Amino acid sequence: MKSNRMTFPRLNLENGDALYYLGEKRTLMVVREQRSRAKVKCVMDRMLLCIPYEADYAYKREQMEKWYRKEAFEVLTQKAHDYAEILNVSFNNIRIKDQKSRWGSCSSKGNLNFNWRILMAPEPVCDYVVIHELCHLIHMDHSPDFLKKVEEICPEYKQYKKWLRDYAELLYVF
Repeated sequence: MKSNRMTFPRLNLENGDALYYLGEKRTLMVVREQRSRAKVKCVMDRMLLCIPYEADYAYKREQMEKWYRKEAFEVLTQKAHDYAEILNVSFNNIRIKDQKSRWGSCSSKGNLNFNWRILMAPEPVCDYVVIHELCHLIHMDHSPDFLKKVEEICPEYKQYKKWLRDYAELLYVF
């Protein structure tokens, strides 16, 4: 059977590389300068990575991941609060991880885990992942009742689930 998955080249994190933030393409601009610590910021359609002159790929990757993790925590925490209110559920802690095969998870103790890489996906896909995990606070399985609850809040969830299957590799480009 032929896979629909797209393949994307690994990035070297150099000028001109395309990075994504909530599905929006950002062109990476690497600025090497006299500094002791890295700084990352989004400016319009650019992502600026200011680094010390001697920084190598491992350092750039570490700094980008750190920035995405921080952003993911802020964005996904806000989304989780917003959707928890709609679903009338509450959760305990949110952790940002780097799972290889999961976008999110929900423990029986009400703790939510999200893969930082999901922040590169289009925003409705991020919303779907948050909604999916919050619905586990109502149904701790993938039963028809669970799927009905997900669909109630996110009617297009099947297309977002398919996007994750088809474009997962895009979220692992560095």
